[in-house]
Amino acid sequence: MTWRRVAIAESVDAAVRESESQGTRMGLDVTASEAHSQFLSDLPHMSEVSKSHEEFMGQVGNMPESTRMANSEVTTIGEMVADLGGSIEGGYMEIPMPSANRSGIFLEVMEGESGTIARIIAPSGFGGFLRTFSLPTGSFISDATWNGHTLGLSLDDHS
Repeated sequence: MTWRRVAIAESVDAAVRESESQGTRMGLDVTASEAHSQFLSDLPHMSEVSKSHEEFMGQVGNMPESTRMANSEVTTIGEMVADLGGSIEGGYMEIPMPSANRSGIFLEVMEGESGTIARIIAPSGFGGFLRTFSLPTGSFISDATWNGHTLGLSLDDHS
């Protein structure tokens, strides 16, 4: 059993907003998160921090799977969405992910004897989090998209 990464696409609406906001904004219309991101992107020493972080994450990635799974409780998809303040409607769910760095958030799935489980890995300055959850029997994640700072997941049925 190995984890397989699921690509998270950018929604069309979010991509348009992102391209419109590529210019540097200043003044009262900039959010604290945007100002912080601009500040960090202009610091030359951040490349060292980023490199150290990548090295550390590479070491964590080499930990035995059994060690990582032992430290991660598997919940139901409903519990996970409720814990993160999201919503489920039919086969579609939305999960708020207010991280400034969406490129560091990963979605992975693994087929097991007891069904499919998925996990969301989101690093942060305070250690981040790992949420592991089981999908309903016979279900799989057919689509994953960003809509702003919300992760949208579509589930389909194998049968």
